[in-house]
Amino acid sequence: MAAGGTAVEAQAAASAKSTSFGPAVITDVPKTPEKGDATQKVVPLGTISTELRKGKTAYVYSTVTANNADHVNLIDNEVRCSGAGRADVVMGENVFPRNSGSPLREITVVTRFLVTATSAGKLTCEQFLRTSSTSEFVSRETVRSEMRFASEDVIGDVNGVALQRSLPHGNTPVNPSATTPVLSGKIPAGLKQLAVIADVAYHRCNGCSATVRFALDVKTSGGANCPSAPVARIERTVQPGINHLAVPLYTKFPLKAGCTDFKAQVTSTTVAGDPGNIGGAAPGLCDTTGLNNCRAPQKNHESAMTHIFAVPS
Repeated sequence: MAAGGTAVEAQAAASAKSTSFGPAVITDVPKTPEKGDATQKVVPLGTISTELRKGKTAYVYSTVTANNADHVNLIDNEVRCSGAGRADVVMGENVFPRNSGSPLREITVVTRFLVTATSAGKLTCEQFLRTSSTSEFVSRETVRSEMRFASEDVIGDVNGVALQRSLPHGNTPVNPSATTPVLSGKIPAGLKQLAVIADVAYHRCNGCSATVRFALDVKTSGGANCPSAPVARIERTVQPGINHLAVPLYTKFPLKAGCTDFKAQVTSTTVAGDPGNIGGAAPGLCDTTGLNNCRAPQKNHESAMTHIFAVPS
């Protein structure tokens, strides 16, 4: 189904604890303007909701898969949660044209995070596609998505606080390396394992190329012979035309009695080519399609990008 707006929105499933969308053709993807800020097309993909008690933490997991693009387009997977708790998170990557021969002709962008209920009630999370073309032409692509609550009762630190950190607004150069984000904490005794998840937003200039290595390292302490997690590593070659990469990292390992302190960190290293940046929170995002909707503060928002969180169990 071709979609310029309402036809696509009609495909979004009704509110539930999981939802899916598409595949559907997204048309009228805005071209890059000759000057000034780009316009992103914003398409609602689905909504999930659940009832949470105050202080409970949910784990939201979502994906957007894009392919069959006419040009090099930016695909942002944004999730915005409100109600009992609040969180706005966006991750994005470029999809390449269907006839390019690039492995990035199909991409999947993962957006996942924790959100804590600051009051008892319904937590509602909405998923959006944010998309624009890096070319001088109006474009299109095919998109499908899913979103669900991976957990509705994530264990926090010894004080019950969710183990999560997002980078603030701003860029961190990877020249030649950068260690960020970093998360440390103390988890309750008696738990069996720890999973650590980090999602890195890596930004480049359009005509540059580089090879970049990303590594997630987790160590525990506080007892004797405390274990470390298997290091999660991804190496990506950033070809000309890419200005956004979304790098998902994940590691999990068994805990040892007494080893309740941990430190997790991501180190990004430029192996070859021109250094890029690790992207912090994105301010001034339009709530809906079109630059005119961004002029009033109540019609734009800030979403976290690079972030790290832990799920003990």
